[in-house]
Amino acid sequence: MEEKAVLTKKITKTALAKGLGISRQSLYYQKKQPLLDEEVKRQIEAVLSDHPAYGHKRIALELKLNKKRILRVMKKFGIKPYRPHARVLRKEEDKGPAAVENAINIYQRLCPIRPNVVWVSDFTYIKYRGKFI
Repeated sequence: MEEKAVLTKKITKTALAKGLGISRQSLYYQKKQPLLDEEVKRQIEAVLSDHPAYGHKRIALELKLNKKRILRVMKKFGIKPYRPHARVLRKEEDKGPAAVENAINIYQRLCPIRPNVVWVSDFTYIKYRGKFI
C-alpha cells in the first residue's frame, strides 16, 4: 500500500528543479533560435532558387545578414549551392595537340642539338647567409 502511495505522489516543478540542482525558471525556457533558423532557411532557399551557385557570402549580402549565421543555418539543414563540375574530355581529338605532344620527350624539344645540355636536380634546402631556405 505504501509503495502505491509513493508512486502516485505528484512531483512539483520546484522539487524537480531542486533535485536536478537547477533554477525552476529554466524548466519553462524554450529556445527561440529554431524558429528564427527556419525563417532564415526559407530565405536562403528563395535566394538559391534565383541564384543556384551563390555561396554563403553572396547569400549573406543578398539577405543583408551575417555570413556566419547563413553558414551555420546552411550546415544545420544541409543546404549546399550548385557547383558546376569540370568537363572531362574523353576523345583524343577533343584534347587538342598538347595531349599528343606529351608522347614526345620534352627534353629533346628543349635542346635537340646535343646530349647533356639539360640537367635536372632536386634539393631539400639551400643554405644562404647562414640560414636555410
